[in-house]
Amino acid sequence: MMALAISIASAPATFANADTNAAPTPAAPVGSTDWIGHHHNHANLTDAERSQLKSAEKQALAANPSLKTQKHELKKQFEALAANKATATPDQFKALHQQRKALHQQLRDAELKVDPTLAPIFAKIDAAKHGHHHSS
Repeated sequence: MMALAISIASAPATFANADTNAAPTPAAPVGSTDWIGHHHNHANLTDAERSQLKSAEKQALAANPSLKTQKHELKKQFEALAANKATATPDQFKALHQQRKALHQQLRDAELKVDPTLAPIFAKIDAAKHGHHHSS
């Protein structure tokens, strides 16, 4: 995973050296505000459930500074890749997606430690995902 982080972290430098005459490589679609995908399936939740999740995430990040740092670094990598999506490769987007998925799971695990009553809410989110798939 560290190799992926290093390769993606160096992606902006790679983009700066890219051949501007080359045909752009089609890039994966990128959301502008939901870069980590942690909350995009929350439409089926009540306001109370969303509030409970937000509170648990805040507590989990406060209790796990390394997760907060990872989240911040991943967001910066995403922004760099999205800013250069015309020259980004599908493999770069795939690597970033894999990092996002790993962080998402770590965050979920930390949230469950903070508030074990989130399990049914996560099950509800997962059930909603079955009707909304992203290409991997």
